[in-house]
Amino acid sequence: MLRSEWTKIRSVRPVLWSLPLAAALLVGIGAGVTGSVGSEEADGPGFDPVQLGYYGILFAHVVVIAFAVLVVGNEYQHGAIRVSLAAVPRRGLLYAAKLTVGAVLALVAGAVASLATFLLSQRLLGEHGAAFGDAGTVRAIVVGALYFPLLAVMCMGFTAMLRSLMLSMGVLVPVLFLVSPVLAEIPGLQELAWYLPDRAGQYGLRLDPAAAPYGPLTGVLVMAVWAGAAAVGGWLTLRARDA
Repeated sequence: MLRSEWTKIRSVRPVLWSLPLAAALLVGIGAGVTGSVGSEEADGPGFDPVQLGYYGILFAHVVVIAFAVLVVGNEYQHGAIRVSLAAVPRRGLLYAAKLTVGAVLALVAGAVASLATFLLSQRLLGEHGAAFGDAGTVRAIVVGALYFPLLAVMCMGFTAMLRSLMLSMGVLVPVLFLVSPVLAEIPGLQELAWYLPDRAGQYGLRLDPAAAPYGPLTGVLVMAVWAGAAAVGGWLTLRARDA
């Protein structure tokens, strides 16, 4: 089953290249932003070299969303889900294989991109950057590595619930790319934004966790709860409804 799902991903070029693109955006945008920082800005209050280095995650996660939606939604889009279910009547096995392959690929891409982002961005910041092993740096790299797979599992689960590639993209991209940042700036609604999955994961990328509304571990747990709930919802939908 795992090999079959990997073959499906390899056979669709946009899916195959989406994670390398997401990794390139994370590393490249982080390098571009940190490479343009001057001494005056770096010496200013609240400057966080690690958080700045991961600035590209705001754009990379849109591509991760696209990857996850395509992994599940592509079969619904072309009606191939009926063939898959006929070949594998145990729907739970098919669904688990999709989520596993998608999550593993996202984890590999996230781990490579997170480490490369940290090393390159901090090198470009020079004396203003953080050194590997400084307080909070390893934690930020680990959170950055987990961000891709947790987001991917959540989006795969939502796509299984919505059963539509276009609808899933139309819901997930605006909510995570537009609504979340807007809510974070509106007084009275900021607390709601704290617990959206993208914001929760990004809080763990700060060098100083005290600058976030809760700790890095809590942020990862919030994101994991979103991913787990969406995965369960997708399974219940797949089990209860016809293809």
